[in-house]
Amino acid sequence: MDNSYLKHGRRKAQETLEALTDEKGRQRAGFDWLDANFAELILYSIRHVQHHAAQLNLILRQKTDSAPRWVAKAKSS
Repeated sequence: MDNSYLKHGRRKAQETLEALTDEKGRQRAGFDWLDANFAELILYSIRHVQHHAAQLNLILRQKTDSAPRWVAKAKSS
């Protein structure tokens, strides 16, 4: 399986968080539909992904009576 997209996303997230300063975190997120600063946008995005992961687990549980177990930490490559 080619996981280059996953690696790219992980690297980009890590670089973004490492470069986050107080000043950058307070800057407006730049979306007309969301009144939030950059730090709030990061938290909003995390919750959004969690929401979709929960939806997928619900569907898997309903259709197959099985769903992935909770993963506390991803394996580093």
